[in-house]
Amino acid sequence: MINFIIYEDEEYFGNLYKNVIHKFMGNSDDQYKIYSFSEYSDEIIKFIKGLTGQNVFIFDIEVKGKSGLDLAREVRAVKKTMNDQIIIVTAHQDLIQNAFHKKILMVDFISKFDELEERLLLCFHEIYEIFNSNKFLSFKQDSEIIRIPYNDILFIEKDKNDECLYIETDNCRYKYRTNIAKIEHLLENDKRFFKTHRSCIVNTFKITKLNTSIPIIYFNNKYTTCLSRDKKKELETKCLVGGDSYEL
Repeated sequence: MINFIIYEDEEYFGNLYKNVIHKFMGNSDDQYKIYSFSEYSDEIIKFIKGLTGQNVFIFDIEVKGKSGLDLAREVRAVKKTMNDQIIIVTAHQDLIQNAFHKKILMVDFISKFDELEERLLLCFHEIYEIFNSNKFLSFKQDSEIIRIPYNDILFIEKDKNDECLYIETDNCRYKYRTNIAKIEHLLENDKRFFKTHRSCIVNTFKITKLNTSIPIIYFNNKYTTCLSRDKKKELETKCLVGGDSYEL
């Protein structure tokens, strides 16, 4: 669950933030909720303290009762985690370089009158990348527990002569005794991964080149030829669209 918390006292901008959130999350399978506050009260920080899941805060600097910067500092004090992401917006261009930027570790400091919607979308892509980088594929192999960040996975391929899978990263190859169906189920809600063949799942964000006539899927320094005929067109579409929108 991704929670979006808006702290904004102008209805126009509050609605704009919500529309951008719906637009961005419409391309995701993740669940999300939006919470909106138009002025400060002691209940806000109590509510924020009780939030679970992944949180994105969109705070205006000038809101009745407390500055969005001050509220952001309170969030950092009570949440005690850098996984929560903060975006500060302002109507005052001269505040963009404000020294609070480093103190509250913002994703961005955005002017309301400088391509606001586009800047918000870019921030959401950056935040989504941060959230996804915290996911791991974990399994026990013999006496060891292996944890591979999703973002490190290039592709997962079934061995033709053995009942196991090989998980390929840039620098390593891991052997995992399981079946492709279990991995497919585990990754089915993550839009990076796509099953290109009955024996292969690829991370589409890591593809550097695709040749559907051979066929061959290239990554930084590895490749796979596991691409079935009925998956070619869909993979082409994902590469063309995903490369612009979700490049890591």
